[in-house]
Amino acid sequence: MLGQQFYHETMRNVIVAFGTLFNNISVIRKDGSGGILNQIKVPLAYGPKQKFLARLDSDTGQDASMAIKLPRMAFEITSLTQNNNDKLGKLNKIVENNTSDVTKKKTIDFFTNYDIGLSLYIMAKNQDDGLQIMEQILPYFQPDYTVTIRPIDGWTTLKQDVPVILQSVNIDDQYE
Repeated sequence: MLGQQFYHETMRNVIVAFGTLFNNISVIRKDGSGGILNQIKVPLAYGPKQKFLARLDSDTGQDASMAIKLPRMAFEITSLTQNNNDKLGKLNKIVENNTSDVTKKKTIDFFTNYDIGLSLYIMAKNQDDGLQIMEQILPYFQPDYTVTIRPIDGWTTLKQDVPVILQSVNIDDQYE
């Protein structure tokens, strides 16, 4: 049972799909008369919030000389739990016929559903930038947004609907 190496990149594909949801957010800065000063595309990276906060801190050592551009967003995996509500039998198989040779088939014997907890962090120097980013995200989650992915590269017919569920929104203003 164990010992046969395989890696279908299914969890990686879900995480990439999550990040892709947020990669085209921008912030517009206006002058006092309402004219647009500039528009900034908000950078997005995978990594814990503390990693980026440490770069902002002047006492961090080596990373202190590295500047960080704000606003920015980061996301990270925070949990991985088995989804018992959608648990399938161990005899389930996913089969895809080979398009050029009908005698060949691709088979995955069984799989287990997991809920991947991800956190998205918004870091901004001023409140207006943070609120603009939040307003571009929150209306899409009611409380979920479903994306369709191909969980296994190379399989053309296998598609999976992945609901991205908004669990909570927390605002953390830090004045230092």
